[in-house]
Amino acid sequence: MVNLTSFNYLVPALFLNRTKPAAETLSLLTARIQDNLGNLSTGGTQLLGKVKSGTLRSEPGFAPSFTAQVLYGTDYLTSDPTDGISRPELSCTVVPDDGSTPFLMRATGIQFPDPRLAEVVATNTSTGIALPYGSVYSGMSECLPPFNFPVFVAVADQKVWVPTFYGGDADYANLQNSIFVGSETVSDSAVPGQFYVGLKISKVFSTNTSVTIGHEFP
Repeated sequence: MVNLTSFNYLVPALFLNRTKPAAETLSLLTARIQDNLGNLSTGGTQLLGKVKSGTLRSEPGFAPSFTAQVLYGTDYLTSDPTDGISRPELSCTVVPDDGSTPFLMRATGIQFPDPRLAEVVATNTSTGIALPYGSVYSGMSECLPPFNFPVFVAVADQKVWVPTFYGGDADYANLQNSIFVGSETVSDSAVPGQFYVGLKISKVFSTNTSVTIGHEFP
């Protein structure tokens, strides 16, 4: 048995979620159903997800410590023509509650598809579906309206986001000077054509080792 060394580790950093009304206990990012913007010359499909509102807050112990509102968000994600894998491209303006300068958040990544996820984000109905963080699904492909293209279920599911940050005050420089990865949850809402997304975001650190080239494996 080979004992491999992990050269990176994750520390909880941020939580992107929906603006929470006072009477609610659940809070997630609010988005609208995805629009189909047509086919790409490469054979894929261009989709558009619209963010209505949300909150970005730091996890306990992460610097900077803040809470901010997410505004003006769009996700120009693409769907691959053969396997249905989607690649998000989120851009949104983040406005800190402390009055600091707003900054830009972008997020790319990869999402292996699942029919239940497509049913939540692509239909104008309330389905009651909720997909937890790190879900793994397997099965066959099927076509779901309104896109009329096959949605495949990945045997080894992977939904990983890579957020990056631009601008803002000096107190928020750690956001620009760090590498983050995020895990996603998606939940339907009681409002037709609207769903909720949550991202638990961790900062990536390198593990200190004594390993050099030629000594990576035992």
